[in-house]
Amino acid sequence: MDEISTNSTEGYSQGTGTHSQDSSGASSVNYDAVNVVAVAGNGALDRIESLLEAIVDAVTTGNEIMIPYRTVRASRPGRSQGPPAARQAGVVRFPGRTIQEAKKFEALLCIIELSHEALLSGMLITKRNIYYQSPDLFGSQVAVDVMVDNLAFTLGVGRGDLNIVATAKGLISGPIMLISRDGSVIDCGLSHSTGILLPSTSEIRSIGFHEVQWILVIEKEATFRTLAAAQYAKNSRAGHGILITAKGFPDLATRRFLSLVHSMRPSLVIFGLADFDPDGISIVRTYQNGSRRLEHENEATVPSLCWLGVKSRDLLSSWQSPAVDDEEDQELHGTTGGESPQLVENSDHQRPAKRPRLSDFRNPSDKVSSLTLRDRKKAGDILRAISSVELPSGGGLEHAQELQRMLMLNIKAEIQAVDSYGDLSTWLDDNLCARMHAD
Repeated sequence: MDEISTNSTEGYSQGTGTHSQDSSGASSVNYDAVNVVAVAGNGALDRIESLLEAIVDAVTTGNEIMIPYRTVRASRPGRSQGPPAARQAGVVRFPGRTIQEAKKFEALLCIIELSHEALLSGMLITKRNIYYQSPDLFGSQVAVDVMVDNLAFTLGVGRGDLNIVATAKGLISGPIMLISRDGSVIDCGLSHSTGILLPSTSEIRSIGFHEVQWILVIEKEATFRTLAAAQYAKNSRAGHGILITAKGFPDLATRRFLSLVHSMRPSLVIFGLADFDPDGISIVRTYQNGSRRLEHENEATVPSLCWLGVKSRDLLSSWQSPAVDDEEDQELHGTTGGESPQLVENSDHQRPAKRPRLSDFRNPSDKVSSLTLRDRKKAGDILRAISSVELPSGGGLEHAQELQRMLMLNIKAEIQAVDSYGDLSTWLDDNLCARMHAD
């Protein structure tokens, strides 16, 4: 396997690799490996050094010391006029107009210096490590997180281009090999029950895919661990696959890993499994389209990610009947009020006499419950976001329809609502096989 180091995740090349399971070579597994091509930081080092030079020049000439600083929130649509390049950039000054500004300057300069050192040495530094460099200065971990993201946004690079990463959160399990820049090999199939922490994409030199045919991204860590312990990634009727979880809302490292894998293997189908509630749909949409707070991050989305479930038809005891779907769509059409007609399906059938009740759903007592006020507000926010898109994608239309069903039926459900006596594998086999054959 050719050694190709990397500081970024852009591009790839084909290669082959062999992993021996013991020193004698008695048993070995061949992996179809793909190497990550190096792209050096997207100019982050040059931009940071330009900042530092400007600060030195200001000190030398006795001018006011300033660091450009734009916030992601202030640059969202509706908060400012004109394209990003035309907006006036904010600055942080020293000594500043207030004590708070002077302290913010010191904290921002500290982050810039640590990033500069990390880029020069080729090492990575976590946001957690940055905080513990000077807890009194930063005040909180949240303050560090926000300043790092805003610094990357100001410089026009991704957080990873600064060699600053979040503490590992995502887990992976399945027959796949991750080869690091230092030559170490991570066999993701060894830890069956707990999974293996996903490394930063900037640490990955190449990936051995073996016979992987699909990837399942799971919202909940508990569901991930159950499937990993049962070695579902190797035993599925849909063939060998990979299980991944970000333990809830997707972090940037997990999103970037999925984007990297997709760029290497576009034919590899990636599925999303989440609860049937507004948060579950929000998680799926973040994997597909990214988040507003980190919209400046490149290579962190997988628009082709397929939402496997859980969906309303999975919960209805008679969901296999086409008449049920027609009735649901007609009632939706009759109760959407002022919603955009793009977000509902058309139906020529008469409105049904009554809608499904909570008792019509599988396991209604413990896995299906009513929406809270927060859930309904979240659903409304997502619907408005979808409606704001001039030409919403097919995925966006499906998300809107499912959200409308939630609101109309006033129900939400956990992933476990579709399992069979604690076993989710049968439902997964049926749905994975159906979707893969359909594609």
